[in-house]
Amino acid sequence: MKKSISLVLLTLAFVTFSCQSKKTENKEAALPVGVSKIVVKQTFDAGGYSYINGTNDVWVAVGKNSIEVGKTYYYKNALEMRNFHSKELNRDFPLIYFINTISETFIDNDQQIPNAQMKKQTAKKIEVTMEKEEGISSIADIFSNKNEFSGKEVTIKGKVAKFNPNIMGKNWIHIQDGTEFEGNYDLTVTSSEFVSIGQIVEFRGIISLNKDFGAGYVYDVIMENAASQK
Repeated sequence: MKKSISLVLLTLAFVTFSCQSKKTENKEAALPVGVSKIVVKQTFDAGGYSYINGTNDVWVAVGKNSIEVGKTYYYKNALEMRNFHSKELNRDFPLIYFINTISETFIDNDQQIPNAQMKKQTAKKIEVTMEKEEGISSIADIFSNKNEFSGKEVTIKGKVAKFNPNIMGKNWIHIQDGTEFEGNYDLTVTSSEFVSIGQIVEFRGIISLNKDFGAGYVYDVIMENAASQK
C-alpha cells in the first residue's frame, strides 16, 4: 500500500514538474509582438556599442553593455539598418539591428527595461579656426539661444569632424567651427549631401530640438534637411 501511495505521489510530482516546464517553454516560444530574443554566439565592443551575433546569424548593436556568450537576451523596438558600414570596425553589415535596451529576463510589451548606456552621438573635438561671417551662425550661437533658433532655417559653416552615410535614409554630418557653449562644440547635420572628414562646408537647414531617432541617435539640437551653400 505504501509503495502504491509513493508511486502516486511520485507520478503527481512528475506531472506537476512537466506542466511547469511546458508553461515555461510556451512562454519562451510565444514572444509578444515586437519582442525578440537572441542567444549570443559572439560579442565585442567598438565605438561605444556592444555588437552581438546570435540566433540565425542575426547581428544586433546596443550601447556598451556586459554581454556574455551563451546567454539569452531579450529586446524590442529594434531599428533595422541595411548595408551599414562601421568605420570603427572597418566592416560592412548587410543587415544589423540597433536597439536602445536589452534584458536578460523575459519581457513583454508593457514592461519597461532599463536604458542601455547610450550617449548622445558626437564627434571628438578638433582644432578649428573660423572667421566670423555675416549671415552665418556659430555653434555657440545656436546652443546658447536654441529656443530662439528652434524651427528656423539658419546657415552654418565649419569643418567636418565625422560623417556617417546612409543611415535611416540620411547622411549624418558632424560639424565644428571652434566655438562652443557649455561643452557643446559639435553640431549634427542631416543631409543628402556627401562630404569628407576635414572638409570645410557651409550648410543651410532647419534647427530642431530634442530629437530622438532611436538606437542612440538622440540630440538636444540638430540641423535637419540641410543643403550645401557652395
